[in-house]
Amino acid sequence: MKKLLAKIAFMIVTVSIARTVEPPAGTTIVHPADGALMVYVPAGEFIMGLNETDAETVAEHLGFESADILWAWEAYPKRTVYVGGFFIDKYEVTVKRWHRYVKVSNNESKARHAVRHYDKPHEQLLPAASIGWEEARSYCSWTVKALPSEAQWEKAARGTDGRLYPWGNTAPTEALAWFGPKGGPTPPSYTHVGSFPDGVSPYGALDMLGNQYEWTSEWGHPYPGNPMANKMRSYAAKNGCLRGGSWHHGWAGYYAAKRFGFLPDETHFHVGFRTVWEPGTGYFESAAFKRDQATVSAREAEIAKLREAAGTQSAEEE
Repeated sequence: MKKLLAKIAFMIVTVSIARTVEPPAGTTIVHPADGALMVYVPAGEFIMGLNETDAETVAEHLGFESADILWAWEAYPKRTVYVGGFFIDKYEVTVKRWHRYVKVSNNESKARHAVRHYDKPHEQLLPAASIGWEEARSYCSWTVKALPSEAQWEKAARGTDGRLYPWGNTAPTEALAWFGPKGGPTPPSYTHVGSFPDGVSPYGALDMLGNQYEWTSEWGHPYPGNPMANKMRSYAAKNGCLRGGSWHHGWAGYYAAKRFGFLPDETHFHVGFRTVWEPGTGYFESAAFKRDQATVSAREAEIAKLREAAGTQSAEEE
């Protein structure tokens, strides 16, 4: 009987291990629904949020007298959070991807700042702009993907070691993300995705800071245990949560724990999104996974051609 129980326990553990086999962090695929390059974030814990020491360090790096000016207390408290494995878009959803969605789905887009770039070949790698929360969710439904939760977004941006920025803990510079110079004028508009490779996240995601704000799937409620929660009561339940800062709001959003929000029916020319996808059981052992990996080189070559055509211009000033 003891031998039988031991054998059963071994089989259960073996099956459990088999189901949780994951590829290395940063493994890249092309999602078949929308052609997006996506990078893998393995399951596990990470350090989310900030404490007061972190917040004051960020304020010093960004050139502000106090973290209160940044509303950094919205990211309190610092804690450990578990997130299951998922893929996240390497880039913000681009004009090219958005235009394809609109054509294939027969949806009439309200995102006029995306629409205005449709017929301009050198602007296809600009991020889709003025995207509303519901439109972003509709895109996700079309692709059978989702908007990231705050935890998914932040883990993809920060990794597991509590770093303040995608590249680590060294102070930001204008060479790492599209925010413009420190203390200087903001850029005239958004720019082509992937233009700042030195600002890459631990998993290979680009523009996790700068360029556009990015919608998440959540409301901007205070985090559990936030000692400053009362400061957020008047607006938190009304706002859909945005992450990543934006070129338009400048260096006040230049850190990975930054939270911001708009009403779900509100959007602006500095608001976009990226998607996440949680693969089903058995995907990593499937022919579909091999297919999705095999098309990465061709997709990267296509993006390289678009980038060459685009140069390094930002969008026209709005």
